[in-house]
Amino acid sequence: MDAAIIFCRTKVDCDNLERYLGDRGRGKYSCVCLHGDRKPQERKGNLEKFKQKKVRFLICTDVAARGLDISKLPYVINVTLPDEKQNYIHRIGRVGRAERMGLAISLVGTVKEKVWYHSNCNTRGKGCYNTNLTDYGGCCIWYDEPKLLSDIQEHLDITIDLVQPDMKVAINEFDGKVTYGQRRKVGGGSYKGHIETLAPSVKELAELEKRAQTSFIDLKYRKKFMTR
Repeated sequence: MDAAIIFCRTKVDCDNLERYLGDRGRGKYSCVCLHGDRKPQERKGNLEKFKQKKVRFLICTDVAARGLDISKLPYVINVTLPDEKQNYIHRIGRVGRAERMGLAISLVGTVKEKVWYHSNCNTRGKGCYNTNLTDYGGCCIWYDEPKLLSDIQEHLDITIDLVQPDMKVAINEFDGKVTYGQRRKVGGGSYKGHIETLAPSVKELAELEKRAQTSFIDLKYRKKFMTR
């Protein structure tokens, strides 16, 4: 996976993922952020780095990505599904332009997850460790991605292919005919199938998501221990 736009739910999530990939990847997951808390000059510079392929990943929020037009973009990754189904269309619209093939990958929780929501936080999440729900003065909410996925599928009137627990990517009519970011080759050809191409990346993404969730749990219980 040479290039992808990665969508996060909040600006704090973007910053955390940028730091996380930098710490874990040791240069393997080169990335930059694009969101409203970054200065205009930095946003412009980060976008140019991504367009010029100096970094692999552009991490951004829904608002920051509006109007982006990056040619030959092969992948979009949704770290979390958007809470507005219309934003899903805006996200995946970053790929598959000008008759080129693109793939959108979404990391979807199978159960409700506790996520940050800093409506009660004066620092807007910076340095915040309050994992109580917002109803109790905290900075977290329950995020129901299975319900969001169902709403998106109903809105688009489609069934989105799911990757199975064994990390096998579903076969479809494009297998063997697609190089993402390029035009579809009619009638097939010598391209690798997307199963072979994507399996390592899907497995890697799943492992990163697992580590990120574990980090959240560790943070929660470490804070409880420190305050006892």
